[in-house]
Amino acid sequence: MKEKMHVIINPASASGKTGQRQAHILSILERIFGKDYSLCVTTQPLEATSSARKAALAGCSLIIAAGGDGTIQEVVNGLFSGGKPLSPYCSLGIINSGTGQGFAQSLGLPADIESQSELIGNGQTRLIDIGRAIFSNGNGSYVERYFVNECQAGIGGEVVKRIRPGHKKIGGLLAFGVSTLATALNYPNRRISVSVDGGAKTSGRFIGIVAANGNFMAGGMKLAPQAKVEDGLLDILFIHEQTLGERLRNFPKIYSGSHVASPKFSYFKAKSISLASEEDVSLEADGELWGYLPCRIEVLPASLNVRPAFPEKG
Repeated sequence: MKEKMHVIINPASASGKTGQRQAHILSILERIFGKDYSLCVTTQPLEATSSARKAALAGCSLIIAAGGDGTIQEVVNGLFSGGKPLSPYCSLGIINSGTGQGFAQSLGLPADIESQSELIGNGQTRLIDIGRAIFSNGNGSYVERYFVNECQAGIGGEVVKRIRPGHKKIGGLLAFGVSTLATALNYPNRRISVSVDGGAKTSGRFIGIVAANGNFMAGGMKLAPQAKVEDGLLDILFIHEQTLGERLRNFPKIYSGSHVASPKFSYFKAKSISLASEEDVSLEADGELWGYLPCRIEVLPASLNVRPAFPEKG
């Protein structure tokens, strides 16, 4: 029996480049899967979420997201509710066409759209972890959302605020690199209280705190170099308070992952982490600004079926 397929394309991703590639993407998918599919070309925020939810509830077995990390995140938020998938038989196909490309790199996907589509077409799936966060929206209410690659408190949110659509035209590596460096030069150390896996609260001063599912993010940074999307754990990175000189010395190290050897960083694995602050500390995930502390972040192990399955290495 032929599977029911739904395609979601965000034409605004990659500073509009995905829209320019739309006809090419659809022609490749039609060659592999045929023309019997439904299509949503998004025109507004969160439309990908509602479209994915409707498709999953309608019995689609394959939903293909074409866009960047933010698009994939929106689609995944449509596939889950209350920490569980709406349809355990629905798989997510990923065509990476975004700016940051962190999740695609974390999955080890090939760079070109045709190879990604061919891998989706082979039908193999793999269960991976995702993250869930409950956080403040800044207006006295709390929001629950899901992320696929990373969630950051502190400097990460400020980096996302600085990036404008025009910046994305220069590519993810430069866009995120320039924005991160500029933010790192003046972002204040924030006092944040932390509880790991429900343990006792501790407090410290941090530039930022990262909860990572994948090992690549923000245009190639390896903030969590040991993270694996299938290990049932989040990789937690504490970026401790640093002087301007220390920040300048440590910034280049995040591209190789060697920063974790510095005493200015703490790195470990956990199932959940809770964060709070009396200061204004923003929260972002997968390159999208979400809200503010306080928040609770946890891993949902082996909860999302993805296609393509990871290419064999070696």
